[in-house]
Amino acid sequence: MESRCRWHPCFRECLFSQNFCFCASTRNVWTGLFSAAVATFIGVSIQDLKPNSQDISAFYLANIYQVLADANTSGISAPPTRSVPPPFSPSTSVVWVNSLWFLSLVMSLTCALLATSLQQWARRYLWVTQPRCGPHRRSRVRSFFAEGVDKLHLPWAVETLPVLLHGSLFLFFSGLVVFLFNIHHTVFTIVLWWVGLLTGLYICITLMPIFRRDSPYYTPLSRSVWFLATSFVYILFKFLCWHQIFYRYSSETWVRLVGLKCLYLRRLSTGLVKAAEETARGLGSGIDGRALLWMFESLDEDHDLERFFAAIPGFCNSKVVVDPLNTFTKPNDKRLSAALIGFMDRTLSSNLISDSIKQRRVVICRAAVDVTSLSASQQILDRALHGTWDKLFNSIDFGFSAKSWCNESDPRLAFCAKCVVSHVLSRVQERDERWLRLAIDQFGVSRSVLQRLVVHGDSILLANLTFITREICSYHWNHGGWPAFYGVSLPTLEAISKFKPQRALILPELQHGFCDLWNQLVLTARNHKDLHYRGTTAGMLKRIRKIYIALHEVPSNTRMPFFTSTDDDDDDDATLNQESSYPLCDSHSHISILTPLDLTRPFHELFANKTEGIPLASSVPSQASQTAHFTSATATISHSPPAVIASPSCPSTPPHE
Repeated sequence: MESRCRWHPCFRECLFSQNFCFCASTRNVWTGLFSAAVATFIGVSIQDLKPNSQDISAFYLANIYQVLADANTSGISAPPTRSVPPPFSPSTSVVWVNSLWFLSLVMSLTCALLATSLQQWARRYLWVTQPRCGPHRRSRVRSFFAEGVDKLHLPWAVETLPVLLHGSLFLFFSGLVVFLFNIHHTVFTIVLWWVGLLTGLYICITLMPIFRRDSPYYTPLSRSVWFLATSFVYILFKFLCWHQIFYRYSSETWVRLVGLKCLYLRRLSTGLVKAAEETARGLGSGIDGRALLWMFESLDEDHDLERFFAAIPGFCNSKVVVDPLNTFTKPNDKRLSAALIGFMDRTLSSNLISDSIKQRRVVICRAAVDVTSLSASQQILDRALHGTWDKLFNSIDFGFSAKSWCNESDPRLAFCAKCVVSHVLSRVQERDERWLRLAIDQFGVSRSVLQRLVVHGDSILLANLTFITREICSYHWNHGGWPAFYGVSLPTLEAISKFKPQRALILPELQHGFCDLWNQLVLTARNHKDLHYRGTTAGMLKRIRKIYIALHEVPSNTRMPFFTSTDDDDDDDATLNQESSYPLCDSHSHISILTPLDLTRPFHELFANKTEGIPLASSVPSQASQTAHFTSATATISHSPPAVIASPSCPSTPPHE
């Protein structure tokens, strides 16, 4: 709307006339003050242009003194004295001083008269172009007077005002220098240096737009000087073209000279401002990035930031800007990330913004981060996982954004993204097509396998818990990051394990996978040589123990705190922090051949070679085989550092059905 108003005829005329009034009134005040100062100096210097009666009196007194002196002397002949004073003739310096100052005063008063006239012309223009009549007649009247403004060059009259004002000022300075020359040499030298410095600076400002097209400095003479300089260069290249043809013909040089001649001819026809615009269009894409940065820094309202971030994907796909990522987003990554995080924080923490607007802004920020790969992705994940922005887990779109970050080269970013996706899968209740696609991408399984998980009770939630537990083990045992273990991993396990599976509805292969993982964690907590790993593994077992209890029959005569502490209030029980509190699963139908700490096995292989709900017989070991493998696993874990564990490989695309 702003761009349409700018070129609306009524708006243009009002703005044009208001500029006239403001310009004229301002310069009128300045001219009045300057004229008063010049008149004060003229009042002093004008006395030297006419005869002074005191000089005539002094002349006659000198003659009387001479006559009296001659009468008192005898025998000495004195030269005769003049009886009439010599004719009055002011000195050359006095004439120059008064001429310069009077001319300065006249020019300043002319400027005041012109400024007053401009005010009257502008008011008359507004009055005659806004008659109380029909739209058709009013438009014709406006067009008639607008054409008169252009044809009679009224803008030139406005440009004449500063020329007259600057000219009168320099005339005054010139007269002041001449005036001080015969008064005092030191004062004259100081003023002359200052006036010379000011004149040199004024000349530099006048010439600067010729050499620097982006110069904000400008004087009323800059356009005229630029026209003269460009005309001279154009004539020079025109002469060189003629000389090249008739004397030293060279087609390559002649073509180059003709191109330069046409260039300066085009600049002469367009003017100084158009030449600067042409230079700006020929610059690289770096100036586009700086322009966007200036606009970005001027935004202070959230609705403006929303529009800005919404336009980032289109900017990154723009064909106008060359390499927009390296031009704007990457050099300003920290500023953009900080602004985006603050924008999301204000949006999600506000109670005055509706849920639809919050959802829209989250989608906009997600798209901006996905396209630009801003470093804000890690901060967004951290705030969501630490509970500040836990409402994002209710959005399947946020889950897809996090999934796109799972393949990043930064292990911590990829791990946090997987945790977020697990939160989204467990939090979102509507398991539509988009939810299924997100789960397929997360687990790396086929659609048929995933559909089996969905229809079999809480099998999908158990699969989600098993997957993220394996990821937590793999990340922390290979990359460390223990602050994230207590701030991200344990809260994630605690949140995702808040369901009570029905043992009869869980797929057998899922029970195999969970119990195998449980036994691996129990053996690590019991036998690992590093006490830190044993304690952290016990913390993981503590968070998922309720799922283990729900999948197993609790002995009727047991008094172990592990089986009796199933409420949330029992989490503070000190016995649950002891590794010996967690039993191994020795159920013949739950576990397969135990491979100690085998996290290299992809998650989707849990469902390989399985028939509909019935595992292969070969996957169920005998009781004797289980005992032997438990013994072997215990010995292996106690001597195997976690650093040798490879990261589990989960394919980025699901296998074909």
